[in-house]
Amino acid sequence: MFEWVTGNSQLQVVNLTEKSLTLNQNASSHFKDSQYVLVGFSKDGQVGIKPVTKRDLELNVYPVENLHKISIGKGYAKVNNKALCDLISAKVGKNLDGQKVIANYDKKERVLTFDLSSLNEEGVIL
Repeated sequence: MFEWVTGNSQLQVVNLTEKSLTLNQNASSHFKDSQYVLVGFSKDGQVGIKPVTKRDLELNVYPVENLHKISIGKGYAKVNNKALCDLISAKVGKNLDGQKVIANYDKKERVLTFDLSSLNEEGVIL
């Protein structure tokens, strides 16, 4: 039997570098109306990136110190934050140097997630 390969035209990808998290066009589509995001870590090694709406900002739904600026470009979005990238690097025990990780978007929770443990698995990183 064949094991079919996922086509890359629909993949949501996060590129991890020492200074930023860059989302490809598919992943960035969830953030097109956001200027800020929340970034969080779960106990099981998931990273979540949640868009913050203009209404959330107006209502002060989230503490200002938890907000991360997201820059939206044509076909990508980027969170520039060296301290955040250093934290991710420390959690995985390796330098971030352009690793690409497959992400998934939870429509119900409105969170883009990717698994840090996938940085140590073959076949998950592109």
